[in-house]
Amino acid sequence: MDLEQWPEVDQDALSDSRRSIYLKRRQAVTLYLAGASDADLKRDTGIPLHMVHRLITRRCLAQHPDGTLMGWRGALPFYRVGPYTRINAPVIKTATGGGSAGAMKWLFESPGGAELQARFDKKILSRAAKLASTKRPKQELFQWFLKQLREAGYEGRGEWPFNVARLGCVSIYRYIDRVLDENPRRQRQLLGGDEAERKARAGDGTRRPDLKVFQRVECDAHKLDARMVVLVPSPHGGHEPRKIHRIWVVVIIEVATRAVLGYHLSLRWECSAEDVLRAVKSALSRWDRREIHWSKETYVDSAALPSAHDERYIGACWDEFSVDGALANICQRVERQLHEVVGANILKPQDPNSFSHRRSKDDRPFIESFFRQLAGGGFHRLATTTGSKPADKRGSDPEQAALDRHFQLEYAEELLDTLIANYNARPHSGLGWRSPLTQLDFLVDRNPGRLRQADPGEVRRMVGIRKLCTVKGGIRTGRRPHFNFLNASYSAEWLALRADLIGKLLWLQLEDEDDARLASVSTQQGEFLGVVRAGPPWHRSPHTLYMRQSIRALAHRRVLHLSTQCDAVEELIRYAEGSQGKKLPAHPAYLEARRVLQRQAQVISTRHASTAGLDAPVLAVNEQSAANQPSSPTPERAPVRPSTSGLPPRRNAKTW
Repeated sequence: MDLEQWPEVDQDALSDSRRSIYLKRRQAVTLYLAGASDADLKRDTGIPLHMVHRLITRRCLAQHPDGTLMGWRGALPFYRVGPYTRINAPVIKTATGGGSAGAMKWLFESPGGAELQARFDKKILSRAAKLASTKRPKQELFQWFLKQLREAGYEGRGEWPFNVARLGCVSIYRYIDRVLDENPRRQRQLLGGDEAERKARAGDGTRRPDLKVFQRVECDAHKLDARMVVLVPSPHGGHEPRKIHRIWVVVIIEVATRAVLGYHLSLRWECSAEDVLRAVKSALSRWDRREIHWSKETYVDSAALPSAHDERYIGACWDEFSVDGALANICQRVERQLHEVVGANILKPQDPNSFSHRRSKDDRPFIESFFRQLAGGGFHRLATTTGSKPADKRGSDPEQAALDRHFQLEYAEELLDTLIANYNARPHSGLGWRSPLTQLDFLVDRNPGRLRQADPGEVRRMVGIRKLCTVKGGIRTGRRPHFNFLNASYSAEWLALRADLIGKLLWLQLEDEDDARLASVSTQQGEFLGVVRAGPPWHRSPHTLYMRQSIRALAHRRVLHLSTQCDAVEELIRYAEGSQGKKLPAHPAYLEARRVLQRQAQVISTRHASTAGLDAPVLAVNEQSAANQPSSPTPERAPVRPSTSGLPPRRNAKTW
C-alpha cells in the first residue's frame, strides 16, 4: 500500500473530462488510505467509500499484463484492467449475429477446450506456420482450427463458430495475433526470419566501449554490386569482352576515426584467408595513388590512406581485430599472423567483448556504413550495377550493359581506389564534420604513445606460406636433392652440393605471395641456407599458389596438358582465352594471372625507365651467391617474358 511505489501515469495526456475523473479518483484513494470516512469521501470527491474500496482492490492492486502492479493506471477512466469474462454460455442471435462476445474464450474453457487451445498455440508458433506474409498463413491456421472443431462435433451441434457469419474469422485472427504478441522472439523469427532475430539481439550502441585510436579495427568483405568484363584477344583479331563474376573487396577500417587503413580486391569466387592477410598487409604498407586511365572519378587534394598521409602511420598496429564468424577471418593462419606481426587479438563472435555475429550488420556498424557509402556513392550509380536487391535493377540488364560499354575490371579497380581515398578526406558527420584523416591526426597527437609500428620485414612476409619439408633425393640413385613443396618441385645449384641435407626437415617460405617461383630455405634452428626455385613447368612466369592450385585442378580434369617444356601460366591463359564456353564467366585464376603479369610488367617498366640510355643486360638470379648471403634471403628476380595475351589490352599498349 506504499503509494510511492505505484506506477504513475501521464495525466496531461488525458482529455479535460477524463483528467477530472482521474484526479477525483486519485484524491479518493489517498483520502481512503489516510482513514477518511464515507461522509468525507462523498463531500470531497463525490465517490462513496464502497466504490473507493472496489477501485483499490479490483483495479489498482490488480496485476498489469507486463507483470507489475497496476497502480495509478487502475484509476484511469475507461481503462480495461482485465479481459472480458463470460459467465453464461453464449446465446447467438443468428439474425443479427449478436451475443457472441467472449465465445472463443468460453470454447477454450469448456471441457476439452484447454487441450485444443494448447494444440492451436503450438501450431501458431511452429516453424511450419511460415508467417512471412500476414494474410495467407492466417487463412491456413484458420482452416486448420475449423477442421479440428468439425472433428470435435461443433459443426454438427451448431455451436460457435459455425453459427455466426464468416465462421468467427475475426476473433480467430485476433487470437493468432495475441499469441504471437505474447511470444515476441518467436514472432520475429516467423515474421522477419533469422535476420530480424539477429537484429533484435544487437544493442543500441549505448554500451559500446569508448575506444582509443588504433585500439580496434573492423574487417569485412563486400561483394561489389556491378558487372564487369575483361578484354581477351580474339582469334579473328582485336579483342572481345568476356564477362566475369562479381568480385569481393576486403576492407579494414579504424573504429575511433572511421579511417580506412587498407583494402584488397579479391578476384576469387569466395574470400579466403589469403585475401584477409593481403588486406592486413595493405593496411600496414605504404599506399600510392594509381595512374587513372579511364575513370572520371579523380582524387581530391587530400585523398589518401593513412600510410600515405603521414610517415608515422606506415605499419601502425592495432590491438583488436573485429570480424564476423567467417572461417577466413578466424582461421589459425590469420590469427597467428595478427598475433605475431600486428600484436592484435581477433574478436570472435563468442568472445564476451565482441559485438560480432555471423552476417549481422549491426555488430560492425562502421564498416557497414562505409559499404553503404561505397555502393551509393559509386557502384550503384553505374549502368552496370546489379543493386543490393533485384528491384534496384529497374528493368535494366547489367550484364548486357557491361558488354556494350566495355566496363572493364581495371576500371573498377581505379574507381574503387579513388572512392576509398576520397572517403578518408571527406568530412564525416560522426566526427564533428572532420575528415577521418584529420580526426586520426587529432587523436594521435593527443596520445602519441598509442602508435606501434610493425616490423617491415615481417609485414612483407606475412602473406607467404611457410612449411616444414623433407629434403628428397638419393646419392646412390644420383637424384639431386629437392623439395616437394605446394604441388611443385623446388631445387637449386647450392642444394645439389648439400647431400648431407637429404632426409632432414627444413623450413621453406615463399617471400613474395605473387611469385611462387622462389622460396627461402632455413633450418629449424633459424639458420638461413639459401633460395630454391620451382622446377618446370612453374619456373618461367610468376604466379600465386591459388593459380597453381587452379592449374593443377584443370590438369586433373584433363582440360589442360602440362609438360616440362611448357609454361603453366601461359597454358592457363591460352585455355581461358580460347574456352568455348564464352557465356560462362572467366576463371578467377585467369583474372589472378592478369593481375600478377600486370604487376610484373610494371616492375620491368620501372626498371627500364631507371636504366634508360644504358644497354645493360638484365641478369638472371644467381642462386649460389644468394646462398652465400644469408642477410638477403630474397634475390633479384629474373624478369619473365611478358605474356601479351595475359595483360589488359590498353595497359599492354601503354606499358610495352
